[in-house]
Order: sequence, then structure tokens, then C-alpha cells
Amino acid sequence: MSDRPRARVWKVAAGLLLSAFALWLTLRHVDRADFVRAIAAARLPWLLLALAAFVLMFVLRAARWAVLLGGTPFWTTFHALTIGYMMNAILPLRAGELGRAYVVSDRTGVGMARALSSVVVERVVDLASVVLLFAGFAVRVPMPPAFSRAASLGAVAVVVAVAAGVVVVAKAKAFEAIVRRRLPGGGARFAGAWARFHELCDGLRAVGSTRRLGLLLALTVGIWAVTILVAYFAMTAFLPPDGEAAGLVVVVANLGGALPSAPGGLGVVQAFAKIALVVPFHLPEDPSLAFVFVWSLGSQLMCVVLGAIGLGRLGMSLGEARRRAESSAKTEAKG
Repeated sequence: MSDRPRARVWKVAAGLLLSAFALWLTLRHVDRADFVRAIAAARLPWLLLALAAFVLMFVLRAARWAVLLGGTPFWTTFHALTIGYMMNAILPLRAGELGRAYVVSDRTGVGMARALSSVVVERVVDLASVVLLFAGFAVRVPMPPAFSRAASLGAVAVVVAVAAGVVVVAKAKAFEAIVRRRLPGGGARFAGAWARFHELCDGLRAVGSTRRLGLLLALTVGIWAVTILVAYFAMTAFLPPDGEAAGLVVVVANLGGALPSAPGGLGVVQAFAKIALVVPFHLPEDPSLAFVFVWSLGSQLMCVVLGAIGLGRLGMSLGEARRRAESSAKTEAKG
């Protein structure tokens, strides 16, 4: 087995172990009968509202991705996005990021490199959004001092990184020249990495005008507002409604989901979400866990449903999308 497949195996194994450990920590003191009763007591109308808001969130995400891609057809972009999220929910190593880039490239004519760079840009924007939201909640919600300091430092780091990123993107060629002068042999062996760097810069520059940048930012605000609304509606089915608690759950669960884990962040997402509810808000554990599992696993189930619809609408199979995505990525890397 070569080094790359071996590394992939170790990443998958580490993710599965971390997920299993997180699940054990989350469920070890749970009374199963009380947990089942808490789920059975859920108020269905609020869950239906959460479902509607969840679909709206995907509509906004597809609209934002279409902007990053330069104006691709909405429904094709929407289906490619949902296929990617479905793959992330059921396949390891976030295979859906590659999968959705392939699907949108195959069905719209956008180059694979451009599609991949748009996914990277989108993820960077979302990570910055989560860190800034965490800093905002740290001001309003009582947290351990270490968490508050981490949130503040993270917000400062995001601001500095965005400012530095704007300069680097604007002066990409000059930046490359400066770095190459400091590398042995002019950094010739990093030619592939420099090609990816310029593709990412091209993806960022593709936002273009001030109007499109404003639209991107407005859609990002809308995405995270509706994402919190999904959690708020789902929470209200089990617990007294609390906007700050719903927001903190979303933020902390997304931070936890960035760790290596089983597909869909199983175990890790639930563990982080439970901590966000029980520690600062002192909410009862059984209904809190019922909400966390229904909200998180229900979201993953909806990703699978929407992704399956997308595959059907585009006339593709999951295996085909995965194989061709990996093949396209390898071709792109060699090029």
C-alpha cells in the first residue's frame, strides 16, 4: 500500500475512533427510557418548521455557490450542492466536497479547478463566519475564561487573515515571486502547489464587483441566520425556546464537526452540541440530548434525501459521482 492510501486509512480509522469515543462520552449516563420519552414528547409542528427552514438554508447556499461560480444555473447548482452534502453524510474524508465540484463542473461546463476553488472559498467564508459568531456569543453567554479568550483570539485572527488574504490575492504574482526567491531552486518542485494557489486566487477574484461581493456577504448572513433558525425551531420541539442557546449550539457543533470523525460528524457533533446546551445554559440533559440527536441526525437524513433527489434529477448514481470525482481530481492534480 502506497503512502497516500495508507494515510487515508489512518485518517478514516482515527475519525471512527474519535466518533465512537465521543458517542460513549455523550451517552454513558443517559437513561434510555427517559431519552426515548423525551423524543416521543417532541412537538411535531416545530420540527416541520425546522424542516422548511432547512430546505431554505440549502436554497441560500446554492444561490451563494452560484455567485462564486460566476452565475451557474440555480437548480443544477442546488442539486450538485445537495449531492455533495449527501456524500459527506455517508462517505468518509468529506468526499462530498470533491463530489459536488465534479457534478457542477460536469453539468455546467465550469472547469474542475474553478469548481474546487469555489468550494475552498466557500469553506473559508463559513469558517470565518463560525469563528466570528463564536466570538459574538462569547460576549453574551457566560463561558469559561479559556473559551472566551479563544473566541476573542479567533475573531482577531479572522480579521487579520482576511486582511492578509485580500493583499495576497490582489498581489498573487508578486507574492509568489517573493516566496520563490527564498526557496531552494526557486521552488520548482512546488509547481503544482503554486498552480492550486493561483486557482484559489482566481476563485476569490471571480467574486468581482462590489455588488457581487455584497451579495455574497448578504447570502452568507442569511445562510447562518436560517441555520440558527433551524436549530431554534428544532429546540422548541423539546425545550423552552432560546435564541442564544440555538445559536451557540450551531456554532459549537460546527467547530466540533471540523475534527476528524465518522461521516456526518457522528458522535463528535452531538458531544459538542450537548456541551453547548448543558454547560452554559444548565438545561435538563434528557430533552437536551433528544433535541441534539433529532436535530443533528435529522439534518443528515435530509441531506441524504435531498442528495438522492439531486442524483435522480441529474440522472447520476452515487457510485458514478464518486468515481468520476476522484478521477477528475487526479487528472487535475497531474495537470
